[in-house]
Amino acid sequence: MARSARPPRRHRRSVALIVGALVAAGALAALGETGAHADARPRADAGNAGDAGAADAKADSSQARIPPDPPALSEREQWVFVLRWAQNEPYLVSIHKTDMGASHPTPRVMGRFALELYEGPTLIERARFNFPMLGAPEASDAGWKTPPRFEPGLKTRIGVFFPATKRGTRLELWDRATDRRWPLPWPPKEAVFSDPPTPSAPPDASAGPT
Repeated sequence: MARSARPPRRHRRSVALIVGALVAAGALAALGETGAHADARPRADAGNAGDAGAADAKADSSQARIPPDPPALSEREQWVFVLRWAQNEPYLVSIHKTDMGASHPTPRVMGRFALELYEGPTLIERARFNFPMLGAPEASDAGWKTPPRFEPGLKTRIGVFFPATKRGTRLELWDRATDRRWPLPWPPKEAVFSDPPTPSAPPDASAGPT
């Protein structure tokens, strides 16, 4: 039986080299296609990232407009500002001074309202407080399930202690819920009042400390 003729060794080597080249070319083509698909994947939208950064910067800027509480002043003598809330407005009823017998630092508490003492544009003291039974204003949907509102007819009063310091050039009553401000006498004198404070413009925080 005749044996099948084998191709010469050189021919076999040439065929092997050609097959190897084809395999390598196929692998490179596959890698190129994979890279093309990888490049076609969606990337982070630079515009959206910029918008998010702008929103964060705006929020930080809004918070930066409200200065933090300064170091508490400590005084033996304290002014007592008697304030009344009626008809959705604050009224300054009276001011008098009291001797505490020893120095007392201004307490740092939470509250919707605050007495703020400024020296130029710099906040040097803040005393927060709440009128009794008066909370933050709530938005009403005017539905039949809306709970009754007591704020419009509420009448309440409070005495707020404030250090009798010689510092400061301007004292303001601040409603943090509505961002309204009313000037108060500074330096104060013991007196009784009847008219409500007149709203004032918010302080210019951009001026920076003096």
